[in-house]
Amino acid sequence: MTGKDIFIGLSYIDGKYIEEAENAMLPSENLKIRTFRRPMLIAAIISLMLLLVGCTVVYLLNMQEIKLGEQEVTYDVYDFDPRNGEAVSYVGQAQRTQQVLTLAGLNGTPASLAAREWYEFLESYDPDLEIKRAIWGNIPDFGDEYYGYDIYTQEMKDKLDEILAKYGLKLKGKRIEFQTDKLMFKALGMENVLNPGSEAVIDMQMASYYENGNFNLHFLYDLPGDEETAIHSQGWLYYRNKACFIPDTAVLTEAEWEEWNYTTASGDQVLIVRSEDAASAWFFCDLPDYTTSLQISTIQEMYEEKDDGVPVAKFRQLTKAQLERVADSIDFSLEPKLVEGWEDLDDGAVAMGEEINGYRIDVESAFTDGWGYRIVLRITAPEGVALTDPDNPNVRVQAGDGFNNNGYCEEDGDGKLNTCRYTVTDYIRSTQRPEDGSLVYPEGYATTVYWEDIYLHTYDTEKNQSHDQLLVEGTWKFNITLDDADTRQIELLSEPITAKACTGWKMDGTDVIEEREITSLKLHSLGIDLTSETSSDDFFCFTGQFSYIGMKDGTRMEFLSGEFHNKCIDLDEVAYVQLADKTIIPMPGVDAEIVQQAVAQIPADAEADPMPTVEGGVELLNEPITIKNLAGYATDATGDMEPLYEYFTLKSFVLGPDTALALDKRALEAPDTEIQVYMTDGSQITLRNTGCGRNADNEAYSTFAADETIDLSQVDHLQLPDGTILDMP
Repeated sequence: MTGKDIFIGLSYIDGKYIEEAENAMLPSENLKIRTFRRPMLIAAIISLMLLLVGCTVVYLLNMQEIKLGEQEVTYDVYDFDPRNGEAVSYVGQAQRTQQVLTLAGLNGTPASLAAREWYEFLESYDPDLEIKRAIWGNIPDFGDEYYGYDIYTQEMKDKLDEILAKYGLKLKGKRIEFQTDKLMFKALGMENVLNPGSEAVIDMQMASYYENGNFNLHFLYDLPGDEETAIHSQGWLYYRNKACFIPDTAVLTEAEWEEWNYTTASGDQVLIVRSEDAASAWFFCDLPDYTTSLQISTIQEMYEEKDDGVPVAKFRQLTKAQLERVADSIDFSLEPKLVEGWEDLDDGAVAMGEEINGYRIDVESAFTDGWGYRIVLRITAPEGVALTDPDNPNVRVQAGDGFNNNGYCEEDGDGKLNTCRYTVTDYIRSTQRPEDGSLVYPEGYATTVYWEDIYLHTYDTEKNQSHDQLLVEGTWKFNITLDDADTRQIELLSEPITAKACTGWKMDGTDVIEEREITSLKLHSLGIDLTSETSSDDFFCFTGQFSYIGMKDGTRMEFLSGEFHNKCIDLDEVAYVQLADKTIIPMPGVDAEIVQQAVAQIPADAEADPMPTVEGGVELLNEPITIKNLAGYATDATGDMEPLYEYFTLKSFVLGPDTALALDKRALEAPDTEIQVYMTDGSQITLRNTGCGRNADNEAYSTFAADETIDLSQVDHLQLPDGTILDMP
């Protein structure tokens, strides 16, 4: 995993004001985040408005009418060392211009005027976040009703209260908690947000409702059709009550925006805006009491084409007609309000062990170590129904919502496909535990299982698509007592030790490994707590190395973090802990001979495969060079859509008559990598990747085969996938 890797999320409305982003942390130099290798798409930010005045006259908007202002976004620019691809100098900063739009409603309305005044206040208040950084960790609690407005000083709260009073607006109100999203929709008197008769299917991912009528929904979206009309996407829907203060903003970069007005099949008047340079489109409908905003990811397919051997990002996006099909399927005129008596609505739940259409859920075990629990459920389906697939680990049972957030399904070993185990865990990290040291989940603690519906989940790795089949609709609700407990926490260190830890990454993705002091290492049944001088140091996992719990019988359990996830260990059978740098820490009280015997059974490191050689080959490099690799494509919050690159050092490239060998850090290892050999007569011969590996020094290499025999005396030069030219000596 490289330091250039990025987490990129979809959908950006200013995180200051959206519930799902309320727990975001300030950046920290000491915070290390492990991320995916291939970046994913960020959805671009766009917005739009439709003005409805009186009963019959409709005024159509453009984006200019809801514009709050413009802002310059600054980002850092670095120079790279051409020999190793590392950032060696800070060049400076560059800027982009963004437009800032309001989602509060029409210009001149109380909600819009309030949003503008708040935006102008924030433009001058703490623009560099110096105040917020100074008080981070000690931000005042202004109460649940202010949660989500990102106010962190009394001065900000006073200004917000002033705006509320000035324009006669309410706060969005406290979030109303529901056991599941289905119960939320039932309390709102809604089945979903689709128009009746729509062929679309939505899978709710996250929903939140507030006591003054504001509603957020994130969902997966499918609309059937042929290859040209079918839609597989995801959306974010926002219903906003105009009687409330709505500070939500959207930002968009300077681009070619297409906007048009459309009347949906249900008669809703919406404005649709999209850009070919953005990864999402927005719809807006203005109602007498609400505004409704819908954002849909528009990228349907992402692929690359090569222009003179250089990869270029290509996208297939939703067409104008497809976006109008989306608009026809959504009920924009919903005004989410709780039905009378919503608190007492019957959910039809049954108790543990009771059947719903032949399906039942029982409890096999419930264990706690004080800081986490591990509950094993047994699910039984009617004869003939398969809950797992022995040949496909991507087939598994799960709940529609409720208790399954951390669950894991597996075969139960009885040889029957209509039964399985479902393990549910929770674990409280040391930084989140009570300051007084009291256990979070003591023996006898009771937790409630609320299991809603049973689905069979499958995942197609080739198409990168998941599918959920509803097996039975119904709810189980019952209490589970954690009556199997081992709350011991055993300290393995009698004095501080030093070990190697991963403390960060270089720009080329190489782990930074340093010696650090460990002052405490406490082991319990579901996790391990390590204390060192810097909390972000990773002693448990870095490139190619993991940690293990070694048992007295010689078996080992691998772990990558302080939480063992679905695994539970018997503390009485532990012999030692092995950190990622292979430091062995014996368990206190365990006989040294037992530890030695267990350590002796540790599998030896596999010997590195001998690096291939190229018969009659010619070295094309006399010194290392930097090449770049297409890592993926992204649009940032501004809407810009650009390729993302990783930089790698190419140390050697040996060309032979039939094969070639490159010594680099993964840049050329992809199976579809092709290199063009240009001959002096103008013809070309293609080198195709045939594999990769690591030599005895743990350096990565890639091998290639030529489409035809190469006369090395007639070679002029090579062209690598990023366009780099290697001349023949």
